[in-house]
Amino acid sequence: MMCRNKKVVIGAGVVVGGLLLFNPGWAVAALPVVLLAVCPLSMVFMMRGMGGQGANGAACGTSGTAAKSATATGTDVDKQIADLQEEVRILRAASTQQQAAQTPPPAMDFSKPDQPGPRP
Repeated sequence: MMCRNKKVVIGAGVVVGGLLLFNPGWAVAALPVVLLAVCPLSMVFMMRGMGGQGANGAACGTSGTAAKSATATGTDVDKQIADLQEEVRILRAASTQQQAAQTPPPAMDFSKPDQPGPRP
């Protein structure tokens, strides 16, 4: 993907050309900065240019009808919510089982005489 906007490149050329005419030393010093600034400035201007096309997908080449057909109906959303809630319930149960399996048994205190085992 190219990050150069024609207007920004022309503007950068005008700036460098003006600096060459008025003070050539500054043009040489400003050239690396201008070259580095071309890409971000181009992106800013391109985003500004696409600002009016918004969420209807025109910037991506999709039509408004395609964007409308991609939206889910109310029953589809309800089914997705129910499916996700069931999945969360299953995952919580599995997590609880896994935590119970990983819980170590309580440590034995050998200083008490009622527990079997070697004495210190």
